[in-house]
Amino acid sequence: MFCPGCGSKNSTEQRFCRGCGINLVPFVEALVDQVPVSESDDLIRREQRLERFGQFAFGGFGIVVLIAIGGLIYTIFTKMVLAGPEPLVGLILIAFIIFAALALTYVFFAEDLKGRRKKVARATEPPPPIPELTTPAATGKLLEETRFEPAGSVIENTTELLPVPKRER
Repeated sequence: MFCPGCGSKNSTEQRFCRGCGINLVPFVEALVDQVPVSESDDLIRREQRLERFGQFAFGGFGIVVLIAIGGLIYTIFTKMVLAGPEPLVGLILIAFIIFAALALTYVFFAEDLKGRRKKVARATEPPPPIPELTTPAATGKLLEETRFEPAGSVIENTTELLPVPKRER
């Protein structure tokens, strides 16, 4: 966006213009209100499709893992508990597998819930306040008068450095 005061190019995330220092927040808000909503709607639709795809992929993966765990438990039950010499070891191994799967499921859902809470908190939190400039008490004093000396120009006395071409007579 361009500054309405001086025309300098600024980002919409900036609070103040880098050229003249004007507060850009009201202008950014007005600009955002006028931006076509189709871009943000398209972005929201893409995020929703990606989330549905992720749910499908993780759901399928979860089903495959559950089938694998069930097959493992069935194999342990038939080989160790029913036909093995020590059925207690087989039962302990089955209990370990079941509680490990439950613990992993808990961790997955807890992290998912934490991510959703952060997303909701970011969407509902108000923007940070713009810090106000504080004026120190000493600003009412006049500056001391000194002799004014203008700054030298960058182009003063630089023509001496140019080569002088020889003139023909």
